[in-house]
Amino acid sequence: MQLLDRRTCSTLIVTCSDFRFKSAERSFAQTIGLDDDYDLIARPGGIRSLVQPRSVAARDTLTEEIRLLWSVHLFRRVILVNHISCRAYDDIALPATEVAVHTEHLLSAAPIVEAMCSGLKAEPFLLDFRAGEFRPRRIDQ
Repeated sequence: MQLLDRRTCSTLIVTCSDFRFKSAERSFAQTIGLDDDYDLIARPGGIRSLVQPRSVAARDTLTEEIRLLWSVHLFRRVILVNHISCRAYDDIALPATEVAVHTEHLLSAAPIVEAMCSGLKAEPFLLDFRAGEFRPRRIDQ
């Protein structure tokens, strides 16, 4: 019951809803110490809706979800996670350009998120395939 008594969490993770990367995402969250201490928004394309949305509604609903979760849980940290081989990016990124497109989107999304609510710090990551497994790579700003 102690967990249910909590009113805040430290972090929001915004990621893609793609089923292929859930184990890697959970492992990443555990690695950075977020067991049961984060809210999660999972949408096709991760943060694409903030920087190159397919519709105004996609951008507006993601923005509203972030603001709503912040208002009830008061997190200070937002982890932005995109991944390679994202089908929601098929129309704007080829295999040869996908890392560059995701990097650009993640770096563009960070200040948008930070401006949404007082005191937020965004940290962009790309879930990449290296050495035979998916690994998060922080995108330096």
